Amino acid sequence: MSSLSFSPRIPVIDANVCVGNHYTEPSPCQSQAQLIDEMGYHGIDRAVIYHAQTEEISPTDGNRLLDDWLDEGGRLIPQWSVTPTTDSLTQIQAMHHEDRVRSVRLHNAQSAGLPFRSWGYDNLLSWLSEAGIPLWIPLTDVDPHDLITTLQAYPDLKTVLLGAHYTHALVVRPMLDSLANASLELSRYEPIGEVESLKRQFGASRLIYGSWYPRYAMGPILFYLHHTDLNEDELRMVCAGNVERILGI
Repeated sequence: MSSLSFSPRIPVIDANVCVGNHYTEPSPCQSQAQLIDEMGYHGIDRAVIYHAQTEEISPTDGNRLLDDWLDEGGRLIPQWSVTPTTDSLTQIQAMHHEDRVRSVRLHNAQSAGLPFRSWGYDNLLSWLSEAGIPLWIPLTDVDPHDLITTLQAYPDLKTVLLGAHYTHALVVRPMLDSLANASLELSRYEPIGEVESLKRQFGASRLIYGSWYPRYAMGPILFYLHHTDLNEDELRMVCAGNVERILGI
């Protein structure tokens, strides 16, 4: 009988991990040690982490709570959340001055009535572009038309588009085609054969492994990527190299 065990054959960085408790349910990992154990179970070396409180309550408060999750070994890479308000931008700029910011994650301001358009985001996006700070954007939180038209005004801004679902299948190609500095995180991109197809059209350098743990499990998409037609070099890029390049690690 063949073994049911799996471990990645290349270094892995999970580019999309949430830590801390949501107000509706506790996280399965209540500490750094538990999260690192979960990563080790799946063969994941490092993870880009953000705090749950930045999603649901306050980016500034959640960022302060994220400090408690950072480990001395540097396996947990902090990702600070930001929204286009003065206090949020001031906080990120202060941390950037301390050389603590490798990337930021867009807080869902659309839920509070602010669409993702340049007239509401120019100060934030202009500064991120000038500072060379990449921006992670959950596709669940923005309108595709607003996303493309707004980001086209900031062509130097590197972005990672998160959580593409099979319901995004018709818009993924136009987004990647229109936004030369955008990469696609693959935690929910499940259409059969689409990873290979996107790799052929846009190159493996535009694709990134992330799990969006604990919303989804860490292992399935990582297992799936090991069973596509990505060659060894392409698999290394998707599972670690691309996010290392974007983060400047």
